[in-house]
Amino acid sequence: MEDVKTEITLDFLRISNLLSKDGAKMVADVGLNSIQQWVILSAVAKKGDISIGELKEETLVTKQNMTGMINRMQQSNLVALFQDPQDRRRTLVKLTDEGQRVYEQLNTSRINFNNQTYHIYNDHEITVLGDLLHRMVEHLKEY
Repeated sequence: MEDVKTEITLDFLRISNLLSKDGAKMVADVGLNSIQQWVILSAVAKKGDISIGELKEETLVTKQNMTGMINRMQQSNLVALFQDPQDRRRTLVKLTDEGQRVYEQLNTSRINFNNQTYHIYNDHEITVLGDLLHRMVEHLKEY
């Protein structure tokens, strides 16, 4: 069983490399500098106005890296920062019109990529895979 677990871990690393390669091409095609910027755009688009701290938790990026990425994204007019009206100590992030446009462009690429990637599975298998991977992520976050 240990050999199987090792192969699963190695397959995760292989998948990560393959996804990074394809993801890098997708983000470059819309003018983003990194896959992490896509992850941030996606989190902001899904959650709406979100604090940098919440983004850090959502994306698993360190606060220092998050601040730098948000600043670069703000300079590229992808996101805007503003004070939380209910707690002026918190800074919130929201998508700009340009950020929304880029996010929508990525969605088209993402849908095409997903169709190519996941066609080997039926809907039930995709649901099970999603559940298993989510459970693994939550478990690893506890370390």
